[in-house]
Amino acid sequence: MNKRIDSIDILRGMSIIGILFMNIVGFHMNEVYTDPLVYFNSTLDQWLYKLNIIFIHNSFYPIFAFLFGFGLAIMAENIKGRGGNFIPVLYRRMAALLVFGLLHGFFLFYGDILNVYAVIGFVAIVFLLFPNSITLIAAIILIVLNMMRALPSMFAIFMQPDFFGKELVSFETSQNEWIKVMSSGNLSKIIQYNSDFFYQGFAIINPGTTLSYFLTIMPFILLGMYVKRANLLKEITEHKVTMFVISIVFAFVGITLKYLMIAYEINAMASYDFIYYGGVLLSISYIIWVTLLCEYPAIKKLFEPFQRMGKMSFTLYIMQSLLMFIVFYVFRQYGQLSIAHVYLVALAIVLFQMIFTNIYFKKFKQGPLEWIWRKITYLK
Repeated sequence: MNKRIDSIDILRGMSIIGILFMNIVGFHMNEVYTDPLVYFNSTLDQWLYKLNIIFIHNSFYPIFAFLFGFGLAIMAENIKGRGGNFIPVLYRRMAALLVFGLLHGFFLFYGDILNVYAVIGFVAIVFLLFPNSITLIAAIILIVLNMMRALPSMFAIFMQPDFFGKELVSFETSQNEWIKVMSSGNLSKIIQYNSDFFYQGFAIINPGTTLSYFLTIMPFILLGMYVKRANLLKEITEHKVTMFVISIVFAFVGITLKYLMIAYEINAMASYDFIYYGGVLLSISYIIWVTLLCEYPAIKKLFEPFQRMGKMSFTLYIMQSLLMFIVFYVFRQYGQLSIAHVYLVALAIVLFQMIFTNIYFKKFKQGPLEWIWRKITYLK
């Protein structure tokens, strides 16, 4: 039986906070993704969103995907250690996750990620049957394919940054209707619009979306599996200086890629790949830093609130959507707040969840949704 790794829970807890700061902007006003630095044009809002882009945006979901794969490998090892067959158990787990994701996506948040993890998980689980080297090769192939897709546009932006400057795209009629509905307080209409938007991007029925997810998320799930099966996490603590130097280099390159998009005022759509790869490099640095810091008991103790959040990240993810739904749709704050106030809402949610988890784990060992998910997974 694998012992629970504290640094993994801490990373998962930090990631769920980072994902909240990404999701809450779209929950507040989906249209800002067209070009947020145009819509949020006050000096404070500009600076806050730029800091989000540099340090948070796309820097935490690669970690979450990595941890998802890491967790699948742990479960497979535990089941095999008990003499069981992990394939039906993990497929049942993914089926349950898909149902949770569909309910979440249709009724609360069109940007649900659970259904994506479930769909990719059905494929990724197969790699646990193969030698670990095959898993690594598959991850590298997916990364290379995605780079081949991205490099031409990245090169074009690098050569002609002025051509891709930020620009306010005029609202289409459908966008105007979306804003009207989402700010109306009509919950049945809001859920209908949310469901329609979620359905359009649902991973199973949208080939383009599915391909994108397999190129951007699956590599990190596979890498998480590979790292666990190869027991590479200990390499970080056994080669502290080397890993720290690597993390500094990755962080520098990642931050630079993101900062260039801000410095040259590249529009949000064109800068996606720079933000993506910058986020990936920064996420690796975050993993290394947290793993190294957890070697110091005093610092590890300071991380306990994140650790508790990581232990029930599934429950907290759904709870975040429910709270944002109430704030922006029930209380009709959709599109009404500055980015500073949006982030204050996010901080309030984080503080509430930290207090909630602290109280909850004094009486229970698992989060409520984690408990239900486990019951479905093991049928007991």
